[in-house]
Amino acid sequence: MLFQIIDNKQECASIYSNNSIISNPDYNLLSMTWDYNSVLEEYDIEYASLYVGGKNINEICPDHLRDEWEMIKKKHFAFIKSFETAKVKSKDYCFYDLVPESFVIDFFGIKSKITEWVLGNYTKPSNYEYLVELSKMLNQIKSNKLNIDLKEMDNYLHNFKARNIRKKLSRTSPYINYNLFGTITGRLTTKKDSFPILTLNKDYRSILKPKNDWFIELDFNAAELRCVLALNKEEQPTMDIHEWNGNIINNLSDHKLDRDDIKQKIFSWLYGQEGASLGIPKIEKYYDKKKVVNNYWDGEYIQNPFGRKIKSDKFHALNFIIQSTTSDTFLRRAIAVNKILEKRKSFTTALIHDSMLIDFSREDKDVLKELIKEFSNTDLGIFKVNCSVGNNFGNMRKLND
Repeated sequence: MLFQIIDNKQECASIYSNNSIISNPDYNLLSMTWDYNSVLEEYDIEYASLYVGGKNINEICPDHLRDEWEMIKKKHFAFIKSFETAKVKSKDYCFYDLVPESFVIDFFGIKSKITEWVLGNYTKPSNYEYLVELSKMLNQIKSNKLNIDLKEMDNYLHNFKARNIRKKLSRTSPYINYNLFGTITGRLTTKKDSFPILTLNKDYRSILKPKNDWFIELDFNAAELRCVLALNKEEQPTMDIHEWNGNIINNLSDHKLDRDDIKQKIFSWLYGQEGASLGIPKIEKYYDKKKVVNNYWDGEYIQNPFGRKIKSDKFHALNFIIQSTTSDTFLRRAIAVNKILEKRKSFTTALIHDSMLIDFSREDKDVLKELIKEFSNTDLGIFKVNCSVGNNFGNMRKLND
């Protein structure tokens, strides 16, 4: 049965279905809707928004429904403007209490027609189940209000830029709202109404504090390099990968490089000009760029090991392959770790590029080793994991291996 959730607020539980408004519905009888909602977590529902790669209804509305959609959209906008004029905060009321019932039925009726059209005309993504699981996790993160202490920025108030950032943060939403389809490579971005977790200056990270006892951060040791090794069917080093590369390079040279120099040297070559040589054949064999491109780019599209396809020219092919593989690898492990945390006091606070920040309770310390093991057990092999702990996000220290 096709349906739409009318209002996200828990106290406003109701749906539109079959030209009717239904309170306290039996979700077991429902099967298709536009977008994921937390009340649907336990149910087997088809989500049309996942079929269209994050495009909104305005973008995908078919021509034969366009006039009807535009007309109802204008009415919706007029209602929103009237709420603003009357200083009525819609978040404090159920949507169906603020507008005529006939409008609710008309609005969600056309939305359902578009939903049905999408499900009947778009191909179901090959990674659909993954997208559903990722949507669930991101929705859970979105529902957790961050513990923000702006007093931690007091030491920076002599700095004009810092004062402006503090002022902006004081007006920013304390919730993280990710965009699942923000990049073609699968790496997450945040929406405009989100707390800026991905761009927060490291100097100000101390404003984020756990609600439980500590923050635990899990991230892969050199995720991109490990993915390139995996794409070349090479074994994963159990040690720090930059030290591993350094052992190879320094054994072949009288001029010894430190870890940072080796890291820069490898990355400059990896993402540098095509055909450029590192001058170290053994390293070039392990991270064979040409082989990766030949295996995962067909001249028009790259397709990574997880089935993600991206239209690409040769210049961008290697970058897209590595970044999309790294992103898909990381997010799948984050989903697995998040499942372990279900029904635990600890919970996922944020996903920051290739690291996972967990608000950790001391009563869950028995499961920490399991979390690290699960995170390291990727689809591409066992990746070394860095684990850090801190009493705020700006004061994290690595735990011993």
